[in-house]
Amino acid sequence: MKLEKFEELRITVPGGYGNDPNLVTPETPWPRTLQPRERELVAALADVLLPGTAEYPAPSAMGIVGFFDDWVSAPYATQQKDRTIIVDGLGNLDEEAHRRFGTGFVEIDDDRRRAIVDDLVAAPAASTQRKFFTKFRGRLFGGYFTSDLGMKAIGYQGNVPLRSFPEVDPEVRRIIEDELAKLWL
Repeated sequence: MKLEKFEELRITVPGGYGNDPNLVTPETPWPRTLQPRERELVAALADVLLPGTAEYPAPSAMGIVGFFDDWVSAPYATQQKDRTIIVDGLGNLDEEAHRRFGTGFVEIDDDRRRAIVDDLVAAPAASTQRKFFTKFRGRLFGGYFTSDLGMKAIGYQGNVPLRSFPEVDPEVRRIIEDELAKLWL
């Protein structure tokens, strides 16, 4: 289909947000909406959950804050639901640090940050604290480990040609054959 025809088929929503993001040269058509303090909290919490190493930087150093800001600023229903959970959770995180230590989460040391995070992890599964932690951790790991650096950290090579395929372990082969036999295959 020629480009001119494609342009004719483009559907726009009056008063909408425009086109979907350009994934070739990533940029989003919507403004980022996290406040500066919320961005600091994302960086601090992300670095507690996934500390950097000599080889791989902490999430805050590789751009995770921008990922979160794009995510929670997106005008889609899922992201807007996540926004509520994440932004409220960040505020509660800061309030908890103030309550316990007299200062914000960003300003306390890593040991005190980890103590607060440990309590988030231990909170009942249905609690807002645990829902926040689970949502934040999922978005953090998803954002970090789908970045070029994150994929390198887990050894993911992507779709690359192989010279040969590794042999299947004999024990694994036996289990597979037993299961196939049960299915008469």
